[in-house]
Amino acid sequence: MRINRHDRDVLIDLLQSSEDRLIELILYYANQEGYTRYTSTLKEAWRLSIEGLSKAIIEVVERSDMVPELSPEEDYANDPATQFGVIEAQRHRGRGVNLSMFLGLMKYYRQSYVDLLTESGGFDYPKSVELLVRRFFDRTELAYCDEWAGTDAEAQIKELSCNNLQLATEKNKYLTLFESLSSPVILCDEDGKVDNYNNAAGRLLLGCDTPGSRYYAEQRNDLEPPGLHHELGKMKHKGLDHWELEKSYTTPEGDRTYGVRIERMLDVSHKFAGYTVLFNDISETIQWGAQLAEINREQKQLIEDLNSTRQHLVQSEKMAAVGQLASGVAHEINTPIQYIGENIQFMQEAFGDLIDTAKQHLNLLSAVEGGSVSRDLLAQARSQVEEAELDYLFDEIPVAVKQSLDGVAMVSSIVTAMKDFARPGTNDKVDTDLNGAVVSTLQVSANEWKYHAEIETELDPELPLVPVVPSEINQALLNVIVNAAAAIKECEERTNSRDKGRIKIITRKSGDWVVIEISDSGCGIPREIQSKIFDPFFTTRDVGQGKGQGLTVAYLAIVIKHAGEIALLRSSEEGTAFEIRLPIKPGINKAAERKLWR
Repeated sequence: MRINRHDRDVLIDLLQSSEDRLIELILYYANQEGYTRYTSTLKEAWRLSIEGLSKAIIEVVERSDMVPELSPEEDYANDPATQFGVIEAQRHRGRGVNLSMFLGLMKYYRQSYVDLLTESGGFDYPKSVELLVRRFFDRTELAYCDEWAGTDAEAQIKELSCNNLQLATEKNKYLTLFESLSSPVILCDEDGKVDNYNNAAGRLLLGCDTPGSRYYAEQRNDLEPPGLHHELGKMKHKGLDHWELEKSYTTPEGDRTYGVRIERMLDVSHKFAGYTVLFNDISETIQWGAQLAEINREQKQLIEDLNSTRQHLVQSEKMAAVGQLASGVAHEINTPIQYIGENIQFMQEAFGDLIDTAKQHLNLLSAVEGGSVSRDLLAQARSQVEEAELDYLFDEIPVAVKQSLDGVAMVSSIVTAMKDFARPGTNDKVDTDLNGAVVSTLQVSANEWKYHAEIETELDPELPLVPVVPSEINQALLNVIVNAAAAIKECEERTNSRDKGRIKIITRKSGDWVVIEISDSGCGIPREIQSKIFDPFFTTRDVGQGKGQGLTVAYLAIVIKHAGEIALLRSSEEGTAFEIRLPIKPGINKAAERKLWR
């Protein structure tokens, strides 16, 4: 009987996409009929069997469009399509499963595939496809019957003996691994009684430091996990699969806090209904977290204090009152802030290593529970511990925390002193017409420039509104304009000129920015001092004529507050030009916005 091309393609697609459904079907039959008492507890073992059978059926379909029939002279054991079944039969025989039990289970594998065909539909000739699947299982069963019959009793006994020795060795390996885990692990039965615990849990529960003491004990259901009776009872009552909580215990090492994770055992066969309880000592993590929270709180307060000081500087022209403290505050604050930042960066990386190490060991614990620990997983866990350099972190993290707290205290004391000279201001930004800001600033500053300069303006009538704090932008514009007027006056005195100078203000839109250019016809800024013009208290005027804060305040308002830019555009003997750039909307200058004082 032939299988047409359409049905072959549909069958292949169905088998490749229905692995989970086939597992669900075979587990249903195996549980119902009691086969799971003798089979694997893990879903992965069933998945591998389904994967192998599906691949073998696909190989039959791809090799020929004929339904494979049964010939009395065929060598089924050497048919490539039946090899997976033969290997599975050998494995089960080595575990003590007899032929009738294995054949019975295979009948339900066959039924699972037939059920899948019935559920899915979509075939032109469904009976032909079902016959193909049935013949495949017929040939597979005949193949391992041949193989089974060809193995004499002595060989089977030897095979069983070797497998039993291997299983005992495997059991001892996993028991040793379980006892060697540094984190406490407790295995509970369905009633919440302790079935087994590792050596670390023995120290936590009973102060016992004898590996294997629980595993080899005559009575193993006489204990309850410490302080977890309520949680285990609720998990059983509500059918929960996991529960996480924190618990504090008095241990031989003193009072410790543990992160406790309770998980239902991953057993699809329902032979081992119970729970695993994993304990992770988080005492140091909680302590470090509290210290970091204190650092963050201090830093937040520090930023608020610095912002208050900035507002005071923007609103007030009386920086002389700050005196020597203000002139050195940048240096005094920068040093502790720098090593606070470096320490926090170190701790961020350190906690990343600790978290990775914890996750790797949780993976290892999960693998232990599932009985599938590989050498690669053990190697990864050991490599993670070595890579993290835990001894180094345990020594250096407390030092970094103490240094950071000392630095915050130092900066806080400086800022507290500055707060005596500061006043609160508004931080609200509103959409503002900067052309109007230029006009209003020129009006209020007329007395500064009208005797020495003429004003020229080229204000873009299409200039968009910009979100700013108007008072701060007005102050910045005022300071630059007043400086321009002072430069023209100084140049007049130096050259004995009676002609008025010129101050020109241009506004324009440039991409996502609004640009304000302010130029004057003064004598320029000497090259050797151009790099200092934004420094606090820097001035070239005589004592009593300037405090050296005008451009500093402008810089704070434009750059620090609004993520904008202010720069000396050009300067020569023919005059000076400054350019102010403000973003039209948030997000234009992201690097600067990350540094804003909110």
